[in-house]
Amino acid sequence: MKTVERGFTLLELLVVLFIAGLMTSLSVAWLDSGKASVQQALERLAAATRQQADQAVHAGQVRGLRWNGKQPEFVRLVQDQQQLRWRVERVALGDWPDNLRPDWPASPEPRLVFTPSGVSQAQRLLWRWPDGREQWRWDSAGQLQTARMP
Repeated sequence: MKTVERGFTLLELLVVLFIAGLMTSLSVAWLDSGKASVQQALERLAAATRQQADQAVHAGQVRGLRWNGKQPEFVRLVQDQQQLRWRVERVALGDWPDNLRPDWPASPEPRLVFTPSGVSQAQRLLWRWPDGREQWRWDSAGQLQTARMP
């Protein structure tokens, strides 16, 4: 009686290699997602901040950036019933990473104020997360410079 040797076919090997490659790429993407989400959040915030500064100049409004304790938010100075107050402006920033925080406390007053003539005063803002920091510097002309820090 003859014994039949059985092994894996080429198709079976290719399927196993495809699944292993897929799992590897998903795990690498998952491990790197923390850094990417922080960088993406800061880039979205920087773009939205520049847009708010431009709107303040072109619309003749006073706008600001503040921290509400969970995420940054933009505000605009409005007059309601004979008094001035800050009203939150809806700006789509996407999901904000829980571990990304500024170096200033939550406050109803904005940390950074944009006026029709530019930034009210030059400011340095520091964003921190477990793996790094990024410093923002707004000059009095309303220009934002960012720098990654170790």
